[in-house]
Amino acid sequence: MLLKGYKFTAGMCLADPDKIRIAAELTDDIGDVLPYLNTGFRGCIYNHNEQVLTLKKDGRQITFRPKEIAITKLENENKAREILDRLKDLINMTYDNRENIKPKLDSWLILTSLSLSGSLPGEKCEGCPGKDCYGFAQRLIEGKLYIMQCKPLFTSEFKEKREKVLGLLEEAGFNVLAESF
Repeated sequence: MLLKGYKFTAGMCLADPDKIRIAAELTDDIGDVLPYLNTGFRGCIYNHNEQVLTLKKDGRQITFRPKEIAITKLENENKAREILDRLKDLINMTYDNRENIKPKLDSWLILTSLSLSGSLPGEKCEGCPGKDCYGFAQRLIEGKLYIMQCKPLFTSEFKEKREKVLGLLEEAGFNVLAESF
């Protein structure tokens, strides 16, 4: 076990005045586990030199530093404890399993709907679950659709676009095969 505990302070959330933000002071230094945590979350921004890992989850921003975790947009202190306890368990599981994880020392590619939609076939597909390529890309990034649902992309006509899109998704941390089943 790496992380034994934490204590936190709460304040008004600047991003949403109806919610709180917290800063949790950690009992132990988690700096060495950050590159391993970065492997498990897609879309993270990670600065290896500064040892700062930032991600967005469920509308919240979570920032890890060696001795601190900060979280925004929390409903209350009970929710803060719940999330911090889950993060503590995740940090400890990751630390215990680090020999089986390849650390990621850089940030993931951050996909936007606009950048991804430009790589999709650009067809006006009937029955497209995203209504158009932009809508499809947006819902794909949000995890509401799977790339396999873009039928034209998986035809021989769009082989080059398919390879590009699959490469972008992989670089952004999407596990395309696992997410398709």
